[in-house]
Amino acid sequence: MTPRFFSILFFLTIAINSYSETSRLNAKSMQILNEHHLFPFFEKLAQLEKDTAAGKVNIVHIGDSHVQSNIGNAIRKTLQQSFGNGGYGFTFPYSFHRDGDASGTFRFFSNVPWQICRNNMPHRCAPNAEFGLGGYGFTTSADEFVIKIEVADKQYKFNTIKIVSAGTPFPFSPATTAGNLAIKNPPRSLERHTVKRGETLAGIAEKYGVSVDSIKDRNNMTSNTIRIGSVLRIPVDVEANDIDMSQFLPFEFQQQEPHVAKHWQKEPASEMYLIPAVKRPLHNLSGIVLENDNQGLIYHGIGTVGSTAAHFNATPLFFEQLPVLSPDLVIVSFGTNESNKSVTTERFINQINLLINNVRKFNPNVPIMITTPPTSLLKNRKLNNYVEEYVDTLMQASDFAVWDLYSFTGGLMGAIEQPKVIQIQRDKIHYSAQGYANQGNALANAILHNYNLWKRKD
Repeated sequence: MTPRFFSILFFLTIAINSYSETSRLNAKSMQILNEHHLFPFFEKLAQLEKDTAAGKVNIVHIGDSHVQSNIGNAIRKTLQQSFGNGGYGFTFPYSFHRDGDASGTFRFFSNVPWQICRNNMPHRCAPNAEFGLGGYGFTTSADEFVIKIEVADKQYKFNTIKIVSAGTPFPFSPATTAGNLAIKNPPRSLERHTVKRGETLAGIAEKYGVSVDSIKDRNNMTSNTIRIGSVLRIPVDVEANDIDMSQFLPFEFQQQEPHVAKHWQKEPASEMYLIPAVKRPLHNLSGIVLENDNQGLIYHGIGTVGSTAAHFNATPLFFEQLPVLSPDLVIVSFGTNESNKSVTTERFINQINLLINNVRKFNPNVPIMITTPPTSLLKNRKLNNYVEEYVDTLMQASDFAVWDLYSFTGGLMGAIEQPKVIQIQRDKIHYSAQGYANQGNALANAILHNYNLWKRKD
């Protein structure tokens, strides 16, 4: 036999083994443990399919930055193909200073600077900032402001707007204008300063007209020591762009409930503005929910960069505002950040259970599904045994449904042995856009598969 024959045989063997492994993972990815917890959710999906007046079915997905990725887009689009597009759902100016959002569906603009900070870094927030439904604080002290929201994906035009915030009287009002108003974002409120020889922290603070404490706080510094060549982020004041507030026409008011004001307009819109409804020392925005008049499914993705379950548990307002989304299913996805912080399995599971209890406190009897963390390495590129232990414990739980993302991404050795197959990035923690989309599609298909099995048994 020729060398060419052995070469062909070798590659065929690899291809067959690869196909076999992919088929095994795909088959396993359809399984949901303790799927009986999802039966009340499946009943609502069945009613939605049968009854044109059934309204909306809402999925709320809570987690870290992975939820902000293409995972959410894939889940939303896959499930809405089967159950109808009830609207985009929850959104937030996550990437406000980059003129977009994590999904690419919306673009945000404002004439004034806003301070955005995460629930895992409360020290970077303005005093009295609130961590609500988005997991972020988003505040301004400006008296006159406008936030413009543009919908890039026209299938998510909206009729109903729900503004989520805290306080009485309600601080925000959605509005429109007679024409398309261009709004230019002010400059960034952070300057970068490279430390030069002979400079002191006090001298740098004086140069920018800010306090030493504000620089230390922004850079997580515990002393006044600075090193030559290090880069400091300097919080600086920026001026707002003046705008004529008289040109805005508020949307028709529908109703106000705790933490949310609901508005409606007849014609679907692809843009809107938020303006102040009252004068306050500090305006806090917790999020925006956009829906249409169609029956269908709505997926609300809430992911916070760098956060853990413990960070959400430390912000009670998040759970108080969760009923605004009327969840019919809550999906919880944590573990990656915990593992890189060396959180023990016992602490991780305790925080997951606490989060579930907090969710159920304000949403009694809501079905809950946990997704295991995807495979990853630790920051020092060592095997991530923390996640392995988290998964082993979650898979033995009985109080909620469990979907095994860990196995779908190759398990303990996946980041080393199958990086191209699972499409994990070089840091071996985050995935490519397509890698996240594959995970979202797999989760959505697992839900569809188990729903169809339930229908047949029913």
